[in-house]
Amino acid sequence: MNKKLLLTIIPLVLVGVIGFRLAVKNNENSNAVQKVAVDTKNLHHLAMKIDGMYCASCPYNVENALKDTPGVVNVTVGFVGKEIINGMVEGRGEVVYDTTKTNPNKMLQVILPYKGAIVSDEATSSTALTPLSKTFGL
Repeated sequence: MNKKLLLTIIPLVLVGVIGFRLAVKNNENSNAVQKVAVDTKNLHHLAMKIDGMYCASCPYNVENALKDTPGVVNVTVGFVGKEIINGMVEGRGEVVYDTTKTNPNKMLQVILPYKGAIVSDEATSSTALTPLSKTFGL
């Protein structure tokens, strides 16, 4: 390979690698739930059943839609079991939210076309959630 070609390719590769790293870093930051001061007396923990998820990207779609909802403090969405029923796997979502900024009905609207059903909604003082499995094996 001649020297001129190498001197042209190396900077392009470096610019590409740096650009890729910046894009990944920005994407990680955009997927994070906003960290703001939260009044714990207004927090609720919502558990919901989610129907209509059939692939590994479905939990990410639902989770990201909920993360973008004002008032959502923490969210995790995943698959509960490994059994496929009518081409879909049972899904579950858990959300910690501020009752002064959102409510369960708004969150069920946000996740459409997936069908959500409220399992429980109770007051909490914790923002922590245990991550749910994002994938399922057959």
